[in-house]
Amino acid sequence: MSHNLLHPELLTVSELFDHDTVYTVPIYQRNYAWRAPQIEQLISDIQDAVVRQESGYFLGNLVVTPRENQRKDFEVIDGQQRLTTLYLLLTFLEKEGESPHPHHKGRLQYESRARATEALRRVGQEASMPDGQPQDSTTSEDSGIQEGFKIIKEMFERHEKLRQKDERCRFAD
Repeated sequence: MSHNLLHPELLTVSELFDHDTVYTVPIYQRNYAWRAPQIEQLISDIQDAVVRQESGYFLGNLVVTPRENQRKDFEVIDGQQRLTTLYLLLTFLEKEGESPHPHHKGRLQYESRARATEALRRVGQEASMPDGQPQDSTTSEDSGIQEGFKIIKEMFERHEKLRQKDERCRFAD
């Protein structure tokens, strides 16, 4: 067994999505499948940490490997559901004018799944449209991403605290 197999790093969300890092979800990974229970749990956990005024909150592990020896281009081995949810959450917060991480766009893509990558781009566009309604999706690849974004939007609208601008800013931070 190689002694340099794993190099664990503790990164903030901002560092995770820095300017030139790209994460690629390989074709063998399943489609984005998180729904309300998982998404709402993640948001609740972050919000609880905000309420407790914790200086940091551990969001979980992300296992990646460099693609073709590219230092800032990684293949996602484990954690893509959480990573995609964080990407959608940052997209939502940015549209609300409260994202402290404006550089996340285009940092996540799906190998050989043009529809899924396009869906990530589209939720960002649609979030800024007046009615904010996503286009109809015809495949599970993009409908899962559209649905995830919709769940995030609805949760923020439903929870009184998360509707308040100052509370949203604290959450985003």
